[in-house]
Amino acid sequence: MSNFDRGFIKWQPFESLVSSKQVINNLVWEKSKIAKPILSEEEIAILEEKIIDAYYSKETIMLSYYQNGFIKKIKGKIIKIDHIYKMIYLSSHLKIFFNQIIDITFAPSN
Repeated sequence: MSNFDRGFIKWQPFESLVSSKQVINNLVWEKSKIAKPILSEEEIAILEEKIIDAYYSKETIMLSYYQNGFIKKIKGKIIKIDHIYKMIYLSSHLKIFFNQIIDITFAPSN
């Protein structure tokens, strides 16, 4: 038996540990997801007003939106509002559906 063979046999059990670690990481990732927050009609109306204000004032906003189990934030300017597909287009080349938006705040100018 050569040293190469012994090394190969010696490390075989650790292959199962690597795949177990990946499974555990996936479980932790899935468990960290949250349900989409439900907004009232009043909150939705306020968000729509903020979207229109931000679009016409060309101010930078901080947008919080829900995507795939997580709430994400992005900073940018609204460059287009698509009423047909119910989307907004941001200066950061991101398209977000209205129903994904959780909160909008006006970002301070730097």
